[in-house]
Amino acid sequence: MSALLIGTPLAGRVAVVTDAGKLMADLIDQVDVLQSSDIAETVAFMAAVPRHVNLTEITILPTAQAI
Repeated sequence: MSALLIGTPLAGRVAVVTDAGKLMADLIDQVDVLQSSDIAETVAFMAAVPRHVNLTEITILPTAQAI
């Protein structure tokens, strides 16, 4: 399971203590990360689908993030 690249205030408050953590922090600076509004828009879409539509799974990733 990979970490998601999401731009939140928490990213600036977590101390980078490993090489992997530094790599993730650098990636967040370089990639157009997901914003809270991206998630909110998806939730609104899910809430608006007709009753006969069964959403079983939704995966949300930044377009620049490899799966």
